[in-house]
Amino acid sequence: MAAATVLAARLCVARRAVAVAVAGPRGAQSRRERNEPAMNDALHRPGHRGRHRVRGAAAVTDGNEVAKAQQAAPGGAAPTIFSRILDRSLPADILYEDQQCLVFRDVAPQAPVHFLVIPKKPIPRISQAEEEDQQLLGHLLLVAKKTAKAEGLGDGYRLVINDGKLGAQSVYHLHIHVLGGRQLQWPPG
Repeated sequence: MAAATVLAARLCVARRAVAVAVAGPRGAQSRRERNEPAMNDALHRPGHRGRHRVRGAAAVTDGNEVAKAQQAAPGGAAPTIFSRILDRSLPADILYEDQQCLVFRDVAPQAPVHFLVIPKKPIPRISQAEEEDQQLLGHLLLVAKKTAKAEGLGDGYRLVINDGKLGAQSVYHLHIHVLGGRQLQWPPG
């Protein structure tokens, strides 16, 4: 019993130290004032246990996407994982394909249904899309809608496009994440 009391006291002290470290010298700050994102949707699943978000140099999310984005090389000479899926040198669970795009399941799903829609044209970032890509970008959205319907997401889903390092883009080939199959939370991370 005494050991449990000592452990509880140490835990209480540790929690206070974390609270002081988060509050900082100017006192308590909101999440936005601390420049911290909201909790990831994946952390809100019923029965979810064991995943924690760490801020600062060791920032991680489910799948370690923030760390991957910080290390990703935009415009690198090496083929991206998506160009390798397009040329079939890497396998993928393909849901749809036409002359302009490819749709496949995410290998690290963040929702019960999570697939990606990618153009066959190698556009590195949405911010680098040109006027001439307007038809292609519209086509990607329509394909996302049709595939979501085919995947049973009639009650709703979320489309996500990450752009650049601060947008947590880890693969520099434009792609649309389509997530659904559960109640998604707002605001997203």
